Amino acid sequence: MTPWHPAPSTRALAMAGAALLGLLGLAFAAAAWTRQIDLFSLVPPGGTSADFSDAQRQDLHRTFFTIWAALVLVTPALVFFVWRRGSALAGSLWRAFWTASLLAFAVHFYWAAVVMFGNDWGRILHTPRVSAPVLDTVFAVWWCIDVLLAWAYRGEPGWVRVQRWLVHILAFILFFMGAAREGELLASRALGWSMAVIVAAALGWALWQRLRQRRPAAVV
Repeated sequence: MTPWHPAPSTRALAMAGAALLGLLGLAFAAAAWTRQIDLFSLVPPGGTSADFSDAQRQDLHRTFFTIWAALVLVTPALVFFVWRRGSALAGSLWRAFWTASLLAFAVHFYWAAVVMFGNDWGRILHTPRVSAPVLDTVFAVWWCIDVLLAWAYRGEPGWVRVQRWLVHILAFILFFMGAAREGELLASRALGWSMAVIVAAALGWALWQRLRQRRPAAVV
């Protein structure tokens, strides 16, 4: 049976929209507040010289803080994704936060590729600062496609479900690796590990609930 997901409720859209605007506003404010602080290195990992000038520090901070905003928004999206088939509310919140986190990621992607690297893909593809530029770009396009499918297809036929699980798994891996494994700051690593714990707990709870439902009732 193909599950049907209702359109996000006004409340779900308001929650996701407010979170998106609040986190992006906080990201840009934090970048302005820390523009005089050597918070993130101008030298790429493994490099010997800076690839950005000190005048670009505020934009560099915007790039980092906007991906943090996207990570915070994608965490509830991943949690609600696990529950979406059994709850209309979870399905509504999943679609709203999955869309909001994509918009935050798009701001980050623009700031990284266009503002910081001047849309120079030759430079992007060969800098040690970006660990997987091709995969990141494929993921961004795939994410856009899945969001469009989520709004255009209220149903979830088999092929949509399979690709949706795959893109969500990829989202989890990329966000976790980028924050928990490659993050420069303790705050970044804490965000990555927090996301992992929250999503793992949601998945474990969902599996436990499903096993309980399938367990035959005791005969009295």
